[in-house]
Amino acid sequence: MATYVHLTAEERLQIYTWRREGLTQATMARRLQRSPATVSRELRRNTDAAGYQPHLAERRYRARRRGCRRRPRLGDRALRQLVVDLLQRGLSPEQIAGRLRAEQGGTVVSPETIYRFVYESPLGRQEQLSQYLRRGKKKRTRRQGRRTHSQPIAGRLFIDSRPAAVADRIEIGHWESDSLHFAEEQVVNVLVERSSRYTVVTRMKNKTAQETCHALIGRLAQLPHRSLTADNGSENAGHATVSQVLSIPFYFCRPYHSWEKGTVENTNGLLRRYLPRTTDLSRVEQDELDAIAMELNHRPRKCIAFRTPFEVLFDTFVALSYGI
Repeated sequence: MATYVHLTAEERLQIYTWRREGLTQATMARRLQRSPATVSRELRRNTDAAGYQPHLAERRYRARRRGCRRRPRLGDRALRQLVVDLLQRGLSPEQIAGRLRAEQGGTVVSPETIYRFVYESPLGRQEQLSQYLRRGKKKRTRRQGRRTHSQPIAGRLFIDSRPAAVADRIEIGHWESDSLHFAEEQVVNVLVERSSRYTVVTRMKNKTAQETCHALIGRLAQLPHRSLTADNGSENAGHATVSQVLSIPFYFCRPYHSWEKGTVENTNGLLRRYLPRTTDLSRVEQDELDAIAMELNHRPRKCIAFRTPFEVLFDTFVALSYGI
């Protein structure tokens, strides 16, 4: 593809002369070896009541060139500092952009601008702002799901059986569960409500089915619960007990399809910022896990119109309480 070259002052003078002679725009373009669109655009932009004036057209061109230089990323100092503060608090560029748009009623800054500011600006590189991104990586990469190699669990009810109300997230109380693994076979259970994205993180002694049942029942009994979805890990072998005690259906993803519970998988990625794989859970109390979950629950999410999971869950409780 040929590189576009702007018209020169001499070409503008030539267009002026040919126009006075009555030549068509197509003929002018052919003589200049230019696209007809270039000549048409030049005349449309710079013709006024006095006609086309090449010297005036040249001055306008130079003024436009001065105004179209590349602007610095986040040039406004106050906005730049706000974005840095929100990044350091753990919000993603998309969450920052969405929350500012929701608060101010229009686009303030785009997620891509924030990403480029983080990766390309001198300040972003100097302050290593990429460390505050969700997964702390210098490059955005695809996550690979984890496969389970355990024996098939008896009596499974697969995800295909879930009603539309679960799949469409139209009511509160449908949860996804997963185990988050650490060194020395340490593990926590992660529960995420599908509609609000409300998150609960529970420390477990081990990854046994008994310990997982205890964590699921203990947590969900205190929260609205209508169904639970998990993968085929051996820790979910006690699903019948959970289903019976809580009186809810327990659904399973199809084998090697952990992405079917994508809400909790995505939340696991958020939690890794606070709890890297090298974390020694023996030094982490349940109160600390609750504080991490609460921070996520007060973070605005694009998928819920940049409200927070806490706001969605609270508003639903109010609506149900008053029959709204």
